[in-house]
Amino acid sequence: MDLMLASKKADKTIVEIEGVGGYYTWSSTHFPLLSQKKLAAGLLVLHPRVFSQPYYSVSSKLAYVCEGECIVGLITPEDSKEKVIKIEKGDALPINLKAISWWYNGGDAKLKIIFLGEYDDENTPGTPCYFFLTGVAGILKGFSNELIAKSFHMTKTEFEKIIKDQSSSNVLIKIKEGTKMPDPCNNDVKHKLAFNLDSAKPCVEVKNGGTLSVVTCRNLLLLGDVGLSANRVVLEGGALFGPIFTADSSVQLSYVTKGSGRVQIVGPFGKVVLDTKVEEGELFFVPKFFPFVVEADEGGMEFFSVITSSKQVYGELSGGKKSIWEAASPSVLEASLNMTSDLSEFFKSKIAKGAVIAPPSTI
Repeated sequence: MDLMLASKKADKTIVEIEGVGGYYTWSSTHFPLLSQKKLAAGLLVLHPRVFSQPYYSVSSKLAYVCEGECIVGLITPEDSKEKVIKIEKGDALPINLKAISWWYNGGDAKLKIIFLGEYDDENTPGTPCYFFLTGVAGILKGFSNELIAKSFHMTKTEFEKIIKDQSSSNVLIKIKEGTKMPDPCNNDVKHKLAFNLDSAKPCVEVKNGGTLSVVTCRNLLLLGDVGLSANRVVLEGGALFGPIFTADSSVQLSYVTKGSGRVQIVGPFGKVVLDTKVEEGELFFVPKFFPFVVEADEGGMEFFSVITSSKQVYGELSGGKKSIWEAASPSVLEASLNMTSDLSEFFKSKIAKGAVIAPPSTI
């Protein structure tokens, strides 16, 4: 089974403008698993006062702010008015297929957002497909002026005045200083749309080991519509996450936001299908049911993962109260691991003290 699981950095540039920013993706040639498993991945980088034109795409995804902050506008066919919220580092924002979005970096620092999710487009398999509303790549530009003018109840001359500058308007625009952009809604609206994984109380926290923070449809209802969930793992130097596997037929797509480490994935019959070093900016994929382990290098490691299930069910093979080994009866452990009852009791006592995150070994 050749799944080509090696980690990769984005290799395709959709747009890149010096001093403005860029949008980058992983191509199916470089990372064929994305098209095979109908997954999507993109990276948006915006410099201060840069605006990303409104668009919709063919993927349901989660946007995660790796650094910086921005204002986001969201419009769906059911909305009579756009929702505008401010998101910052650590925020996870679900975006479903029907949503049109725009992004504006109103801060003083560079913005970096990773988009991970499921992709559904039979026209361009393996290649993210974007429908920009305006600008040089805008969909209005593709229609004849006569037809679009008629649809807007305008004359052709009136419509041409509106779109005359579109041919020079790029996907990413530097907004003039002093320009007033929409104000974000209050926090009540934001809390219904986004979830901050950096500030959330961790599901797992291990001293000198790290943290695991999770967002599912249980704490962000919108994920039920999108059909995704996410988690953020922070590992101290030398700490370990796993072994663990998705137990609900979902797959996991992970992006390394900081540091570096080692990822090992095991397939059926104990075959190692991936054993590689991963670094900041790289993407790695974990197939459904395949157990995996992540070990941080000396400088530590952080990664953000999207799981193709809104509830996120894991099977834990490591220590802790949720461990499969902890749930097994002593006689099953003795028989399956071919150990004595004394060793079985010792093994269970060690498991009970552990967690899905293990600190660096002191041995």
